[in-house]
Amino acid sequence: SSPPVIFLDEPTSGLDSRAALLVIQSLRKIAETGRTVCATIHQPSSAVFEMFDDLLLLKKGGSTVFHGELGEQSQNLIKYFEANGATLILKGENPATWMLTIQEINYDTDYAQCYLESDNSRELRLQLEEVQVNTNEAKKITFESEYASTRGERIKYMNERLRTIYMRSPSYNRSRIFLSIVISFLLGSIFLFDYQPEVMDEQYISGIFSTIFLSFIVIGILAITSVLPVMLKIRDVFYRHRAAGMLDDFPVALSLGVAEQPFLLICSTLFSIIFYFTIGLAPNFRKLVAFWGFFTFNWAIYSYFGQLFMCSVRGAQTAQILASIFIGINNFFSGLIVRPQFMTGFFQATYYMAPGHYVYEGLITTQFHDDNRTVIATIGSKFFDDLDCKKDATEVCSGTVAQFMESFFGGRFKHSNRFLDIGILAALLIVSRLLTWLALRKRNFSST
Repeated sequence: SSPPVIFLDEPTSGLDSRAALLVIQSLRKIAETGRTVCATIHQPSSAVFEMFDDLLLLKKGGSTVFHGELGEQSQNLIKYFEANGATLILKGENPATWMLTIQEINYDTDYAQCYLESDNSRELRLQLEEVQVNTNEAKKITFESEYASTRGERIKYMNERLRTIYMRSPSYNRSRIFLSIVISFLLGSIFLFDYQPEVMDEQYISGIFSTIFLSFIVIGILAITSVLPVMLKIRDVFYRHRAAGMLDDFPVALSLGVAEQPFLLICSTLFSIIFYFTIGLAPNFRKLVAFWGFFTFNWAIYSYFGQLFMCSVRGAQTAQILASIFIGINNFFSGLIVRPQFMTGFFQATYYMAPGHYVYEGLITTQFHDDNRTVIATIGSKFFDDLDCKKDATEVCSGTVAQFMESFFGGRFKHSNRFLDIGILAALLIVSRLLTWLALRKRNFSST
């Protein structure tokens, strides 16, 4: 590249006098080609100081003490300070050291005010005013876009970058995959010793319902808590890139969703297959796909809402509080701890607000809506009453798993709602991505 302006921050720091001189000589050669070289410098030698054309000297607080051409052997600088009461410079004295020393000695002189009243300052202001009034359109620097690449290219590069970051984050992704395998087997293996019975009691089928509920809640907690620290790092790096004019919000918001997808699919697939067959659900491909689909929705919603919370608030602790509230709503109002038929008044709103309600309804109804295995009713239970069983009957009273599901959830979980559940879950994912994009666009929790 061949930039017209080069900025350097203390290029000679840590170098000996000879190395510093070589560096500045190289910068001088670059300047002689027509480029502008701007550098901050600390304690330059006389030889180094003489190589600069202009000087901007600031005092503590950022006020200008001197600005202008140094002149031959820094004569302009020396004459300026001597005219403002500075002690005469000694023969052979370094002008860079002298100009700092006189400010310490003459501490009662406000050299910043002296500069504001000087001819140098007045000439500079006149030049700036002239440039603003008499603009030369031919010299005006314009760009077709705010960014060096198109939006499509930025999205492409950001996708590649975030995929690389995720691949290089084993503590995040490998742990999710490993825990998916372990948790799925531990939860499903509870029923290995009584596998797919044709006849069961209410306690057994209630245990199946509870374990399915526990599976998506536990995995949801894993998803949302693990994504928060990762999102915090990505968010803070994005703030720096945006401040530097390298990146805008849309490619990041889009790429965050795309980067998560392969690992969500891997984790959800592994969990669903292991859990599905160890717990003893029906060996039916369509039902397996339905279970996997709703479970994938659950994992994605928890992960994407975790990203949203981290982009919406300043710190990880506040995001963790929001995540805890989200987990609590799903825990209590998804349909097991408090069943749908018992949610009345205000709590009906929380039931319909909880994403877990739609996940749980989809998981349960797609598996058991046509399950005709026998469930023996417990005397005095709601299922017993719904079947119109008689307490003094000599025969065992029983119904099907599908009938028990209808009774257990008070008729509120329906297989016919499965497409509505899918639509609402998809809408929640879209809303979470849009809100994440808006949070990245409108919020900035860095000092830049």
